[in-house]
Amino acid sequence: MIRHDPVLAGPIADLLVVKPDSVIVDCTLGDGGHSSAFLAKLGPQGRVVGLDRDTQALAIARLRLGKDERFQSFHTEFSRLAEVGPTEGADGFLFDFGVSSRQLDEDARGFTIRPGVPLDLRMDQESGIGLRQMLLECDPDELARELTECADVPRSRLVSRKLVEIAKQRELVSDDLETALLSAFPRGMRDRPREMARLSMALRMLLNQELDEIRQALPAAWARLSEGGRLAVLTYHSVEDRLAKNALRSLIGDEVDAPRDLYGNRPAMRGSWVVRRQSPSPEEVSRNPRARSAQLRVVEKRRGAALLGVLVVLVLVALAGSVMVGCVWRQTRHVSLEKSLDSARTRERRLEDSLVRIQAKVLAERQPAAVTPRAAALGYQRASRQFRLAEPDTTLTGASR
Repeated sequence: MIRHDPVLAGPIADLLVVKPDSVIVDCTLGDGGHSSAFLAKLGPQGRVVGLDRDTQALAIARLRLGKDERFQSFHTEFSRLAEVGPTEGADGFLFDFGVSSRQLDEDARGFTIRPGVPLDLRMDQESGIGLRQMLLECDPDELARELTECADVPRSRLVSRKLVEIAKQRELVSDDLETALLSAFPRGMRDRPREMARLSMALRMLLNQELDEIRQALPAAWARLSEGGRLAVLTYHSVEDRLAKNALRSLIGDEVDAPRDLYGNRPAMRGSWVVRRQSPSPEEVSRNPRARSAQLRVVEKRRGAALLGVLVVLVLVALAGSVMVGCVWRQTRHVSLEKSLDSARTRERRLEDSLVRIQAKVLAERQPAAVTPRAAALGYQRASRQFRLAEPDTTLTGASR
């Protein structure tokens, strides 16, 4: 029995299946709802590759779609999609984060907050540590920080300490979530179901390392995406949405601090936005209330992105070479100028020495001992006696006064 109603299945299929022979990777296969929509739009040569860590979901999807030769499925975390050969060069990737309706509705899966249900919270019940073991191995203060990071759990320090205290005594049940919250809110909670769901979600995300999975999976999918291919992400709460949005912006080169040209464009972008943010229609939300918080984001890998990367590398190498040549030329020019300056200084010293010698020679030639022989050689003789006229007496006599 199919219980999961895929969110935005039609619009996502229209966005990812751009040609009949596309290869689409459904990284969160679940019950196969989105994959079924992909197969309906693909031609005979198209293929759908489904990944999921939940063995029960895989069994249901294989029963539902296994007869279609265009469908393949693999049991693995989506962070390890690079190990799945058919994902190489795919034309589209879809990530539908969170839990499915089946996991929430079946008490045996341990995701519900209905009273008296044992808490499991593992996506893959065949592997991984359980919730109690995780609580026993963690530091309460570190757990409190992570609860706040994952779901903004209020008074997380008191809540985490109570959860660890309960885990030391026994396996946890859904009622223990309320007990831990009441230890932090002794007068009661304003919205009990909401706070319990938030705490359950945070513990589930920590136990399954969902944020780390997202951080690893999106770059891996982008690396294996073909040129012109598209990557779609469905999120259901702010922490996942913020993480996915920032990761997509980084992958396509649309970061806030990315370099821009004179016109404000980012010439080095490796992709573009196809859908920045899309929510389900009111009709879909009325039909499937669990879709009300969904947010869809889709990016496309720019054609020639690999060639652009090569060109960028070549340009950087050329610039580096130019800088090195400029440095060598500058150093050579500097040495040449130093040599020219030294030569000019040497010539200046020589001229100064010559000027001193000339001045000394001129001064020597103007001395009487040197002038008399030259005058005699030219026929001039110095008078043997020189007379000097007496100076007139200019003093006034007494008569004249």
